[in-house]
Amino acid sequence: MLRAQLICAACLWAHAAFAESDGATYRVEVSFDWSGQAGAGGHPSDAHWSRLIAVAHSARYALFADGQTASTGLALVATNGRVSVLEAELAETRRRGRAGVPVVVPGLETGVGTFVLDLALDPKLSQVSFATMLAPSPDWFSGASGVALLVDGAWVERLDVPLWVWDAGADHGPDFEGPNMDTQPRQSVRLLVHPAFLTARGMTPIGTATFTRLP
Repeated sequence: MLRAQLICAACLWAHAAFAESDGATYRVEVSFDWSGQAGAGGHPSDAHWSRLIAVAHSARYALFADGQTASTGLALVATNGRVSVLEAELAETRRRGRAGVPVVVPGLETGVGTFVLDLALDPKLSQVSFATMLAPSPDWFSGASGVALLVDGAWVERLDVPLWVWDAGADHGPDFEGPNMDTQPRQSVRLLVHPAFLTARGMTPIGTATFTRLP
């Protein structure tokens, strides 16, 4: 009986280890509603979103965090929608085994729309981050950082994440239009508090990211 129990336990352990070693593919749908109806602080007629860059990575990498200084790559995404420098930073992160190949998808021509992309994850690269510039703006962006999709050894089937507007701390222009006003030294990333994104209820999300595991 004891031998049978040990064999059974070994089989369960082997099955769990095999399952944990399997990767997963997620459909990521990033929906934004920047229509100017939420806040009272103005809204540009040419509101749109830049290209979105997303990556799967380990817990040892962070695309951005409240109170931390943005990397040069993220600052350029936030100020002019340029992704090439962030791609170069991620290539170095990938060389260290902390990130996968980033995915870049075309921008949205209006403030309202949805990005759709698929990302392959594995147990070592089980978190997802992404960013896109809210345009036009000084250095405002939206995105998510470190969304964990492998929890207690199991892949999450579906997850909805609210999205907010962030200030990258690289340009201190006060509004949507106007000349660049480079911030030196660079300030930290922080949630943006601006009349355009405030309602009577306070700050509200500007969008939602939905992560759905594919069969």
